[in-house]
Amino acid sequence: MQKRGTALVAAALLLAGCGNEVRQADDADEKPRPTQAASIDPADLRPGNQPATPEAIAAITLQRVPVQQEAFEGGDLYFEQNEVGTVLLWGADHSLEVKAGPVDDDLLSTWCHDGMSGCAEVKAETGTATVAWDLATDDGTPGQLMVSHASGGEERRAAYVGEKITGDPRKLDLEVSVDDLVALVTDPRLGTKTTMKMTKAQVSGFPSEGANGTDEVALTAGAIAAGLLETKAYADIDSFEKADVSAYGKGAFGVVGTTPGGGTVTAVHAPNLPAGKQKCPATLTCSKGDTDGYDGWTDGSAETVRCHEAEGDLPAFCAVVRQQAPAPFPGDDLDSVLSGLEVALETLWPTVAAETASRGESLVG
Repeated sequence: MQKRGTALVAAALLLAGCGNEVRQADDADEKPRPTQAASIDPADLRPGNQPATPEAIAAITLQRVPVQQEAFEGGDLYFEQNEVGTVLLWGADHSLEVKAGPVDDDLLSTWCHDGMSGCAEVKAETGTATVAWDLATDDGTPGQLMVSHASGGEERRAAYVGEKITGDPRKLDLEVSVDDLVALVTDPRLGTKTTMKMTKAQVSGFPSEGANGTDEVALTAGAIAAGLLETKAYADIDSFEKADVSAYGKGAFGVVGTTPGGGTVTAVHAPNLPAGKQKCPATLTCSKGDTDGYDGWTDGSAETVRCHEAEGDLPAFCAVVRQQAPAPFPGDDLDSVLSGLEVALETLWPTVAAETASRGESLVG
């Protein structure tokens, strides 16, 4: 990643004189009232395996940083081809750039002590971030606040410009706080890959370029198979066939994959799953899922059911994934089995990237 903090400062100063592009605040000295940060289900805080879009990055950002953005920017001015990100703009001269990309020799932690006004390491529940800042200058440059976190071969970075940085930002009453930015860059969903849920998120006012849903098509059985092969848990599936979905309600479809050891993985998309199928069967030991549904298991068999209400353009649906092994699961392996099922649920959303659907066309017999 190239160092781009100065580009953000320049962009912010340029915006200050462009009232036609960004709505001006009524009082330049008055902070906009922040929006209420969205509540986040702890079960959602996990890495994903879907390519992140700029809109997905924006959705995660707005869950962590409660601002009232007025516009978004992006593209080559801010990001390299191997990065994904967006820039939130608001007020007369406020901007927040958020991006993720491969770790290289331009990590914030490697150069923040050289030329920056200050640096610190800040710990959060989800990781440790590097915080660096430039102080405001007499010529009107407001300074900037940058936060970075490296994990899994990627760096996640946020850069905030707009308020005067007059000292250690951890001690200042800023509209965008250090704690908010640390929580953002250490959020496991933030990266070049994210969860399926975030790739379906809709952000008001986000431009069509880089938006979620671009080049997506309706889910198919083949697309489910292709999605399963993209997961670490089920990348070794040998073959697929269509699943018997007669008990899963009208409109259901899915696949059964066979593993090298003779086990099977069944994945079903069910828009009208009968109520009885949404409850834990007596033959399994179950725990409650993070949405309507359950996680259940017994010797050699485990299954996960999740049901989602309609939201925006997405219809209501249920997702069912079951793994059947030829022998009982070793006790120590149950967590990895349930984790694999959880990831497989992401292959069952109503729409999928056209590229994934194309790869799946020849997979199901």
